[in-house]
Amino acid sequence: MANTWQGRFPARDHGEDGYRGTSPVTAFPPNGFGLYDMGGNVWHWCADWYRPDSYDLLAKAGTVAHNPTGPRDSFDPQEPGIAKRVVRGGSYLCTDQYCARYLVGSRGKAEVSSPTSNLGFRLVRSG
Repeated sequence: MANTWQGRFPARDHGEDGYRGTSPVTAFPPNGFGLYDMGGNVWHWCADWYRPDSYDLLAKAGTVAHNPTGPRDSFDPQEPGIAKRVVRGGSYLCTDQYCARYLVGSRGKAEVSSPTSNLGFRLVRSG
């Protein structure tokens, strides 16, 4: 369950999930790890810089990467010279009419000073 677009995009979000736009963090049940909104609602900024080849580089290293920290710099061949971070989790603007990046395993990119309403971040507290 996630807050995504219902209706014809971009004309009107019918809000069939109860929300037009963002939803409160606990609006949907947590996943099996007790985490809320891992898919849908807003994209989650990640600490990792975006590079389209980052997984290929990890695979070529030939060892299993445990909690990789991501590349040291950003590079997007579509917009060279613009620093971008990885975003995950999708947003309320996602719809199956044109994207599948609201799925938990999806990985996107966003310019570091992006002011969009469908972008957020998570704070992590170590146990």
